[in-house]
Amino acid sequence: MNVSVLSILFMLLGTAAVAAIIGFIVIALIQVAREPRLPPVLTVCWVIVLVGFPIGGTLVWFGFGHEINRRILADT
Repeated sequence: MNVSVLSILFMLLGTAAVAAIIGFIVIALIQVAREPRLPPVLTVCWVIVLVGFPIGGTLVWFGFGHEINRRILADT
């Protein structure tokens, strides 16, 4: 079986991309769990979003999550 250098490179890049995505999801879940003023219901909602939509949910959390939480908590 002849494995080309290009296919090895693609496998390594794919593995690195998957590892990075999983790492970002884990970091986002840790941040949600450690958010001090976040009500339990909102924490569960964020976990569902992060697990259900891993890439989009993580992007929303890192891009807008803290601002969304601040606005929700300001209204209560």
